[in-house]
Amino acid sequence: ALRPSILDDLGLATAIKWLAEQLHNLSGIEVQVKTDTTPALPPETQLVLFRIAQESLNNVQRHSGASEASVRVECQGDEIRVTISDNGKGFKLPRPLSEFASQGKLGLTGMAERVQLIGGKLDVSSQEGKGTTIVVTVPAKLCAGSST
Repeated sequence: ALRPSILDDLGLATAIKWLAEQLHNLSGIEVQVKTDTTPALPPETQLVLFRIAQESLNNVQRHSGASEASVRVECQGDEIRVTISDNGKGFKLPRPLSEFASQGKLGLTGMAERVQLIGGKLDVSSQEGKGTTIVVTVPAKLCAGSST
């Protein structure tokens, strides 16, 4: 359970599609997944991106009240970008974002810590009544020159 075999066997895009299908089967939330062809990523990068998508989709199910969500994985320049968004109730973001932990938003704190470990960054935007978007960007030099 710590590292799903689907990630190793079929890659990040298929593993994220599997997560989306699981969420739909459990909650009825429609999840659209769009993926670019991504380069072979180091196993630790794949695992971090998978875990962030997993935590994000779990948050959609548990907290958002959303009827729809989307996940987009794209190669842009010299980075991989994963965007998870929903049409849920949203929430008020703390400023600075480092206050997530003190507000009990440990999942978001864990996501930020994980992505920092692989040299990436996490951006969270949310507006009450308008949903939430999480964008993770990580270096991927093999994306240079690819088209989306």
